[in-house]
Amino acid sequence: MRKALLAGLLPLVLSIAGCGGGGISAAGGSSPHNGQTISGSGPNVVTMTVDGGPVSSSPAVDTPYITVTVCVPGSTTQCQTFDNIEVDTGSYGFRILADATDTSGNPFDLPLPAENDTNGAPFAECAQFVDGFTWGTVATADVNVSGETASGVPVQVIGDPTVSGESSFPAIPTACSGVGTSEDTVTTFGANGILGIGPFAQDCGSGCAVTTDNGDYYVCPASGCQPSTMALNAQVTNPVFDFQTDNNGIIVELPALGSSGTAPSSTGALVFGIGTRGNNQLNASTILTTNNYGDITTLFNGQSLPYSYFDTGSNAYYFNDSAIPDTCMSNAGWFCPTSTLTLDATNEGVNGTESTVSFSIANAQTQFNTYQNNSAFDDIGASAGNESSFCPNGASNCAFDFGLPFFFGRDIYIAYEGANTSAGLGPFYAY
Repeated sequence: MRKALLAGLLPLVLSIAGCGGGGISAAGGSSPHNGQTISGSGPNVVTMTVDGGPVSSSPAVDTPYITVTVCVPGSTTQCQTFDNIEVDTGSYGFRILADATDTSGNPFDLPLPAENDTNGAPFAECAQFVDGFTWGTVATADVNVSGETASGVPVQVIGDPTVSGESSFPAIPTACSGVGTSEDTVTTFGANGILGIGPFAQDCGSGCAVTTDNGDYYVCPASGCQPSTMALNAQVTNPVFDFQTDNNGIIVELPALGSSGTAPSSTGALVFGIGTRGNNQLNASTILTTNNYGDITTLFNGQSLPYSYFDTGSNAYYFNDSAIPDTCMSNAGWFCPTSTLTLDATNEGVNGTESTVSFSIANAQTQFNTYQNNSAFDDIGASAGNESSFCPNGASNCAFDFGLPFFFGRDIYIAYEGANTSAGLGPFYAY
């Protein structure tokens, strides 16, 4: 998940139109968009909308949202339904904001049971994203999307120190708060919650189960929060792995936006499962298997970038190219070429498959100024900046982030780790 903010343009983009664009068939079947087929209704299909989101004073750009129902484990009455849940293929696990409001206008108020250590102290998580961090307790919940249910999965309640009757909670440790900007409210996060559905199950994996060095999980007795290990089955988990069926991957379907590269909003579908039903058969010409981090290699501008990925949680193409101006706006980073560029990149999977893709980078300032009420753009990009914090040998450039603009007009398949599909075992990306 990576977001560039529109701080310099907020006066121009305060009003984002409501849901529009292409629709999903309400009576089953599918709806075609420019030759692409968007899956219709079904128990494994949920409508996905790219619009301005829940914060009118800071409207979102290129952010896809769905509706999710959250329940106290095992209950059918202690439930709340929330729209404006962000879909993020670049993270793992379900997270709900403590100050979220459900579709009936009620505040989040579910007594989700907290996860505690053997001494009864609650666990908390510091979830670190590229643009900031979230802090909150780890609880369990039933997560329902369309007709799919994940029962009793670990989730994060962001900004909530009072899960399951906890009347007080120690302060956020500096090891967490020092990593960036806090995004512990709907206003700062830009969503009521986030559904992380990348190719792996847990948000931290085996590393967090054996060491505290990752800085993700903490145990919080009254004396203060301390770094903690976290067993795999207790970590915040991608709920799709726990669906009874349709759990081997997902398909992201968004229609093309047309010649302007933008629209007030866009409506598509998030489909669960690959090859498990008639509406999710694998129909892709390119299969790119990933490394152990869920990444592929992208060849761009003569450089090999081995930690590249496809991320609906990123609201632009993020890459480094010193030839493209990126200082035309008050918050430097958005690409602003003098005219729209058509660029090529070659993606390569661990399986050796190569695929060359073309994409456009327009002047972001011109696009935002010209289409002030739009929230969907397929041609905006931004500088990835110095990536030495995760590149091998301290290199400053090793990744290409194909954010949401890449998804418009394509069906993108993400097969999960160890999952069986007609194209072999995941993890892989396909389009």
